[in-house]
Amino acid sequence: MEPERDPAKPAATIDGRIMRPVPARLRRFLVENQVESRPHAATEPLWLNRGVWLFVALGLILRTIRYAQNLPLWSDECFLAVNFLQRGFRELLEPLDNGQIAPLLFLWAERAAVVALGFSEWSLRLGPIACGLASMLLFERLARATLRRLPLLLAVGVFAVSVHPIRHAAEAKPYASDLLTALLLLGPAVAWLNDPSRSRRLWLLAALTPFCLALSNPAVFVLGAIIAVLAMPVWKSGRWSDRLALASCLASFVGLSVVLHLGFGRTQSAGAIAGLQNYWSSGFPPLGTPWKLPGWLLAACTGSMFAYPGGGAHGLSTVTFLAFVAGAAVLTRQGKGRLVVCLIAPFGLTLLASVFHRYPFGTEARLMQFAAPAVCLLSGAGAGAAIEWIRSAGRRRRVLGAVLTGLVACGIAPQVVSSMIPYRMLHDQEAREFARRFWAEQGRDAELACAHLDFGLDSPGWQGRQAWYLCNQAIYSPQRRAHGGPRLDRVSTDHPLRCVVFEQDPDGAPVRAWLARMRTEYDLRSQSMREPLVTLGDPARQAPERWRIYEFIPRSKPTGEENHVPMETSNNER
Repeated sequence: MEPERDPAKPAATIDGRIMRPVPARLRRFLVENQVESRPHAATEPLWLNRGVWLFVALGLILRTIRYAQNLPLWSDECFLAVNFLQRGFRELLEPLDNGQIAPLLFLWAERAAVVALGFSEWSLRLGPIACGLASMLLFERLARATLRRLPLLLAVGVFAVSVHPIRHAAEAKPYASDLLTALLLLGPAVAWLNDPSRSRRLWLLAALTPFCLALSNPAVFVLGAIIAVLAMPVWKSGRWSDRLALASCLASFVGLSVVLHLGFGRTQSAGAIAGLQNYWSSGFPPLGTPWKLPGWLLAACTGSMFAYPGGGAHGLSTVTFLAFVAGAAVLTRQGKGRLVVCLIAPFGLTLLASVFHRYPFGTEARLMQFAAPAVCLLSGAGAGAAIEWIRSAGRRRRVLGAVLTGLVACGIAPQVVSSMIPYRMLHDQEAREFARRFWAEQGRDAELACAHLDFGLDSPGWQGRQAWYLCNQAIYSPQRRAHGGPRLDRVSTDHPLRCVVFEQDPDGAPVRAWLARMRTEYDLRSQSMREPLVTLGDPARQAPERWRIYEFIPRSKPTGEENHVPMETSNNER
């Protein structure tokens, strides 16, 4: 017989660990807040668990396929990527060309990839695809901590196949890292709300705070919401370890916000904020015409911000928004009100920032990727609850089957389309294909140089279509990939130096000054021009780009004596 346990001694758990009594104050706190532990995968039906993991696998595969398609760089990527051509880590602290604003850690990660692997579409998108794949795995954990049964399955399914997280996981912009940081911050916050007895979740949140704020600018909205929501329950828990952890989080939040946003961010945005505010204008509330405010807010909430798994502007995301509202109501009735506020509050902080013209609200899904976890969780909860409310089991199965089939189709169809039309804009493809031919052809019997990169023809600032030219040259010029630029010691009469000037007026002061400098060491032997036709604008129209080629040989005449060399012009070409 087993000896009777002394009631004065603590009981042991099944694995032999000693269970300490829960303080009465904490026990009351747990009861008042209706806290439930994280649902484990084993508590779900086998078919549902398999469905969740199949969607996770599908999400990973779709993101990998998008990366493997190696689409040409598009404008948003080119405008940022040119900053990695000649800048070092220190120079990335300065204002960026083309009015770009990006978080410091993202810039350094991109620069490190370029240094290690060379400048290419693959290296520029390596960080974002890593963020995209990690986000898929983290979202599954967050969804299991938040939802059960059909809401869990549908939330994971929506996130796995949604077009925007997939697309931005293969773009050289910080949108994928915005999504990753939101998940990193929400994970420990939700875990603590589920089980406030474990202080290490809050310490994990404090440890992640510096990393997330340095990697993502809109992480301030997510973290600010989390701190505001957790403040009261942390204080009421009576645990000084929890209070100290959240205080550390708050201190990091305030300190790093000052350093990164008022320091580095203000320097970076000094010359760009006016242009961005003009571009973002539709994302700012019309306070001057308050009667338009309800319509503006409704358009934002039923537009691209809620385009999960698909949707768009002009009310195309209305169904997702309604499911989102229903999901928030369902979780609130289940006693998860604080969790719902934690998910919704970043929208409110973003709206507040838009009032002061510091960040747009809802105009583009790419700028709201930090809100994707909330949209997918709550819309999945709403859609799952709606299906569970169907009384007929047969009808419920048919509706669920149709929804799951639709989700799979939403994930696969865009990848099929992008494999058939492998570009965002036709100009992106045209620019890349011409660069592939041009740089290989011109470098066969000459040293090939770029007047912009190698001889400083331009001044920093807005580059327009020159951004495509510079990026594609860095990727597809064999000499630049192999040697980093022209080897001037190899220039001779039989092996001339060819310098390319893109879209510059040959009679303009910058080109004339550059030619004068070149003629101190070289003779201009010939000049020609290529005019490939490219597709621009909406509606699309064709227009020529002007690539001028100046061919130099070592100087043979005294300085100051110049020859006039006529321009040879080619026909327009594709």
